[in-house]
Amino acid sequence: MLLWSLWKSRNTKLWESSNTPATVIITRAKDTLHEWTCMQRAKPQVQNSNHIISWVKPPPGVIKCNVDAAIFHHNTIVGYGICFRNSEGQLLMAKSAFFPSSMTVFEAEATALSEAIKLAFSLGFQTVRFETDCMALADAIHTTSTHLNEVGDIISQCRGLLFTNTDFKVSYIRRQANRVAHSIARASLSHPSPHLFYSVPSTLYSLFLNEMH
Repeated sequence: MLLWSLWKSRNTKLWESSNTPATVIITRAKDTLHEWTCMQRAKPQVQNSNHIISWVKPPPGVIKCNVDAAIFHHNTIVGYGICFRNSEGQLLMAKSAFFPSSMTVFEAEATALSEAIKLAFSLGFQTVRFETDCMALADAIHTTSTHLNEVGDIISQCRGLLFTNTDFKVSYIRRQANRVAHSIARASLSHPSPHLFYSVPSTLYSLFLNEMH
C-alpha cells in the first residue's frame, strides 16, 4: 500500500505539479490498507447453491437505485452504472459513464454512489433506496468514522447529501441482486460520453423481465 501511495503522489506531481507531504503519503497508505482489510472481512460467505438471490422490488411509492463500478485497462479507467426502478420493477432512468483515474475499487464504488445520489436529487426523486454490493462502503456510510484520504472526502459528501433528505437510504445487497447495475457499469466504455437511457437496452431485456416477476 505504501508503494501505491508513493506511485499516486508521483502521478500528482507529474500531472498536477503538486507535492504531497510525507505524512499524507503514509496516512493515505494506512487508511487504504484499513479499507482493504475491511473489504476482505466484508466478503459475503458462500451461500447454499440452492438459494436463489435476486433483485427485490421496492414498496409502492419508493424508488430503488442500484449502483456499481468497474475498473478497466489495468486500473487506469473507472466506469460506473446507475439504475432507477419503481415498485413495479420498471426502468425510470439509467446512466453509465467512465473517466480516467487510478482509483481503488472502494473509491470507485463510493464515486458511483455519490453520482447516483446527486442524480436522484437532480431528478426530483423523494424516496429512494440506494443499493450497493460493496459492504465496506455501506458500512462506511452508516458509521461516523473518518478517512484521511481521497475516499474519505467522497464518503463525507455522500453523508452530507443523505443528511439533507432522510428518505434517501443506502443498503448493501449481494452481487447477484445487483446484476443490472453491474452490467451497465461493464458496458460504460461502449459510449464515448456519459450516457442516459430511459428504455431497457436489448442486451438487458431478459434480465429486467426476470426481475419484474
